[in-house]
Amino acid sequence: MSRDFKVAVVVLLAAAAAFTLVAGRDIRGAARQRANLAVAEEEMPRVRAALEADPRFQNVRAELYTPQGGGLGLWGAVETDDDLFRLMKAIAGLRLRVPVAWEVKVRPAPP
Repeated sequence: MSRDFKVAVVVLLAAAAAFTLVAGRDIRGAARQRANLAVAEEEMPRVRAALEADPRFQNVRAELYTPQGGGLGLWGAVETDDDLFRLMKAIAGLRLRVPVAWEVKVRPAPP
């Protein structure tokens, strides 16, 4: 075998290995996302019930969150820092089986 042939084989094997690693990571990531989203759908009624149980959380909504492997997302606003703390405590108390993405803000106090 010529030297050029050996170099070509090594380059092709390295490229195939790199492609397999990248493609495998994407496949595992997609499978993890599907699994997390399925669990998030199961958990959603509990989260929504917790939000509806306290009028301070009326402007917060829960939705499926697809980035970063999937999970639950909370969006909205509350009136005070204490309300945000109580919301975080209520959600933590549910011991959810999926990650939670938080986009809940405290509204600025009126002047």
